[in-house]
Amino acid sequence: MSHLNIKTFALSTPDVGYRNQIIGVMQAVAEYCGNNLDLESCFVLPKDVTSYTEVKESIYYSKFADYHSFKTKIFELLDLYFAKNKIIPQIFITAFNLTENENAGKNADKLCCAIKEYYAQNKLGKIMTCVITSRVYMYQYVDFIQIPKHIMTFASRIRLLKNPKLRQKSLITVGTLNHFSKKLIKNKYAELTAKLAELKKNSDFFDLMRKFDTYISKPQKVVFCLGGRVHGNEIIFDINYAQKLLADANRLIKKNYGVIFVNGPRTPNDVTDFLYENTCDNPDIIFQNSKKIATSDAERTPLSWRIYSGKYEAEFEKLEKIGNIYPAILGFDNTIVAHSFDSYASCETVNAAIPTAISKRGLYISAERYDCYNLHELLCPKYAIDWDDFVELAYHQNIVPNELKPQILSNPLHVFAETLLNRFNKFA
Repeated sequence: MSHLNIKTFALSTPDVGYRNQIIGVMQAVAEYCGNNLDLESCFVLPKDVTSYTEVKESIYYSKFADYHSFKTKIFELLDLYFAKNKIIPQIFITAFNLTENENAGKNADKLCCAIKEYYAQNKLGKIMTCVITSRVYMYQYVDFIQIPKHIMTFASRIRLLKNPKLRQKSLITVGTLNHFSKKLIKNKYAELTAKLAELKKNSDFFDLMRKFDTYISKPQKVVFCLGGRVHGNEIIFDINYAQKLLADANRLIKKNYGVIFVNGPRTPNDVTDFLYENTCDNPDIIFQNSKKIATSDAERTPLSWRIYSGKYEAEFEKLEKIGNIYPAILGFDNTIVAHSFDSYASCETVNAAIPTAISKRGLYISAERYDCYNLHELLCPKYAIDWDDFVELAYHQNIVPNELKPQILSNPLHVFAETLLNRFNKFA
């Protein structure tokens, strides 16, 4: 085991999926180096934000008038970061955010450029920049690139083969990097069950706790883990699709399934409202909001679509006492998780050997988002099952989650960390 004094850091993001991937890299590097990891010291935060989990807005180059104004903002954040953290990190990590569409590559490259300029200007030594979950992009300021296989096209493979410099600093993996594991689920499950036991003493949560008791008593369970929209029109995640999932849930209830819906930051507010309205009085379905709730009028605008500002802000504020029940809810036996077709979270659960389904029918995704189609093809039926296939098997043949025997997709995280550190040794 190496004991190199290597520290990683990143600009915090409200996108839970990408943040979890970044955390996975940080944990793997720390473990490989034999170092302890304090996550709060690993994230660059906006002013007046005290934790990496509380960030509500992303900071992207494409949101600024020019590079100078963007760099000024990044420099301000780095000044705040180094005022609190005396250890100088050597590796900067960011994610290629596909929800930013055509801006994603340039956003990552310009961020890495600003980081390198800050280090040079302040004489902090060399800084290695790394982009994860990336498409093939001609970066100028990125030193190491992780490219999941499902994000590649035939044309991008040819571009990579023809560019030795880009190929040399790229690592192609099957699936995404993440810190998801059975151990994580077990720990979160223990926290959730303790919290539920405490809330049973609170009369304000009587009805909801009764629904949880019903859910827990069911011999088999399904958790819908919802993705959502992006900035453009490549993904249409609407009420029609929500109606389809609700109909599927009701079919499984007839087969004695417990059902939970969990939304995410990208789930549209109208879909969130629809699912809450149609499940709050249903004793067999739980809906738990996971979106951050608006706290000001500035956050109740169409541009802040990652923040919840629908009809049930007060109700969801009350439910914050329970918190985000995912992935803890996967700790119950005989549970299948159904991910929407647009989400990469399916990689996490197949890595952790959780019975996994991918819901494709009813969700419009344009051909531009070929990565979603590629991932579905990569995972189904070897590592996961198509959701509609599972519903038919469960309804007509009484198949339950534990009877699915998918292969386990190895998490590429540790191979990535070892490769990253080997490249760092050559870089330094």
